[in-house]
Amino acid sequence: MLRKIITIKNLFFLITTFYLVLGCRPIKESIRVDTSPIVAELDLFTIIDDKVKVELNVSNFNTDTVSYYIPKIVPGTYQNNNYGSYIEDFKAYDGHGNSLSVQKSGDNQWKISDARQLKTISYLVNDTFDIEDTHTIFSPTGTNINSDKNFILNLYAFVGYFPKMKEKKYNLFIKHPIHLEASTSVDEIFPETPAPNVKYDTDLFVFRRYADLADTPIMYTVPDKVIFNINEIEVLLSVYSPNNTHRAAQLMPEMERMVRAQKNFLGGINSTKKYSVLLYLSSSKNNDAKGFGALEHNTSTVVVLPESIPLEKLNESLVDVVSHEFFHIVTPLSIHSEEIHDFDYNNPKMSQHLWLYEGTTEYFSLLFQIHQALITKEEFFERILEKIEASQLFDNTMSFTDMSKNILQEPYRKNYRNVYEKGALISMCLDIIIREQSNGNLGILDLIQKLSDAFGSEIPFQDEELIQTIKEISYPEVTEFLKTHVIGSLPIDYEKYFNMAGMVYTTKEIPSSYFIYEQEPFIKGSEATNEVVFTTGVSHNKFLKNAGIQAADVLISINSKKYTIKNIYDLFSDSNKWKIGDDIIFTIKRNQQIVTVSSKVIPPSIEKIILTKSSTATANQINVLKSWIND
Repeated sequence: MLRKIITIKNLFFLITTFYLVLGCRPIKESIRVDTSPIVAELDLFTIIDDKVKVELNVSNFNTDTVSYYIPKIVPGTYQNNNYGSYIEDFKAYDGHGNSLSVQKSGDNQWKISDARQLKTISYLVNDTFDIEDTHTIFSPTGTNINSDKNFILNLYAFVGYFPKMKEKKYNLFIKHPIHLEASTSVDEIFPETPAPNVKYDTDLFVFRRYADLADTPIMYTVPDKVIFNINEIEVLLSVYSPNNTHRAAQLMPEMERMVRAQKNFLGGINSTKKYSVLLYLSSSKNNDAKGFGALEHNTSTVVVLPESIPLEKLNESLVDVVSHEFFHIVTPLSIHSEEIHDFDYNNPKMSQHLWLYEGTTEYFSLLFQIHQALITKEEFFERILEKIEASQLFDNTMSFTDMSKNILQEPYRKNYRNVYEKGALISMCLDIIIREQSNGNLGILDLIQKLSDAFGSEIPFQDEELIQTIKEISYPEVTEFLKTHVIGSLPIDYEKYFNMAGMVYTTKEIPSSYFIYEQEPFIKGSEATNEVVFTTGVSHNKFLKNAGIQAADVLISINSKKYTIKNIYDLFSDSNKWKIGDDIIFTIKRNQQIVTVSSKVIPPSIEKIILTKSSTATANQINVLKSWIND
């Protein structure tokens, strides 16, 4: 068949010739526009020492030297991963197969001499899953090469770019074992049945520009996938389970239920026609992925979870992860800044507005569940309160826009996780403000819809102008909040915003054990010092608080028995033998000083903060609450 006899080089020649013929038309002969694509090939069929060979065909350079880059960082990761450090045996050739001089600069750049003669570059790519003890690349952002079984292709780790050619089209050929199929959100150009007795097949994927290639992961595996359609979106769920423990068909019902609820929640916001969930279930062995979670892409997400967890827990984890990632079809697909639209993969300028990209997305992942009756209002408020408590572990006076702009640097980087805690709470407050100002008729989803209408996937906004745009399409109170608590550094008084919805803080005493409540421990071990340290949660533990224990106190002994991380479990069994009214003497280290505190044993309990309806709520407050949580 045609696809089998046309080689990558011959096809490149035909495509180039086609564009040259078009160029012969007598329109503006003095202007030469290079529209030939960059042609790349990945060979997944012939694996070389657990590495994939990559070859690129290029042409029409008009400089003496040119640099080729593999990304240092990609959108959504917020850390430098230096994917170029996994590239080996990099070579460059002219049209006659002669080697050109190549000099590597840093981890991610190769400088090629005699660039006017450059036609081909080739190199080998190592994967990251099987060497995770040597790096910090989060598994869903990494790569897997498991010959004949599974390939996780985050394409930015395999195919790079030339600085002034990122807007060129990429034609990507992937040669693969015939029994493996691609799962992705981009269509293959060559879907025909391969010839008999051929052990490999070749797929062609076409990308408008490098950013599209970098944003489109592909998983090759023995096919186990399901496809379902919801409100004009085709959803693909593809699963790799090395021991066939879990199947896509088992996971589809909960996934379909969730996506349907999300689409109902989004209403008219529909920015993609196809969405793919690529689920890699890890064996959790030493040479397999251990970073569990997901990386969002505009029309897909790569999810890594352990294969060993039960089906019910896997469904729960998958829904929890994907419910967040799916909402990224709104932000940043429909709404994003120039920094994201024209992302610099090796010298990035980060956007100020992580509160929008990650915070709003995380908030939507909670809000849609209460709106679509997937969780109760009690569960919704409990998750909100958990986020408030978690946000207190970070710098609460740090400007969120400053943190976002400088997220790759300390001290901002260590506050990154707060985008999922305080970032979601920022969006919650904006939602309540809008509902109060509109008497419950509008919410933050309406603001996002207006922003989507104003910009869209092809029109990025300027970072400095977003707040002004919001000012023009929303209420002054929204802008004032953003200036005070997002651009500014004033901590948010959440009680004020709950009050707008007729909700008030109260506390409720709940039975617990002395040193743990459900899964929240009031102590933690320090492997570096072998010490047992009290956590910030002690302020909620009635017994420990009554004894005078403070966060960061180091436990030395109780009633003369010493405790370290080595016998920490004795602490739980010993405390179970205490009787109400017993004398307890703690010896602790506080600020490098030895201190003794004592107390009587009282029934163990915690003071849990809860939200309840105000008995004096006004009609407007009741309206706000009703529109907010469908109460």
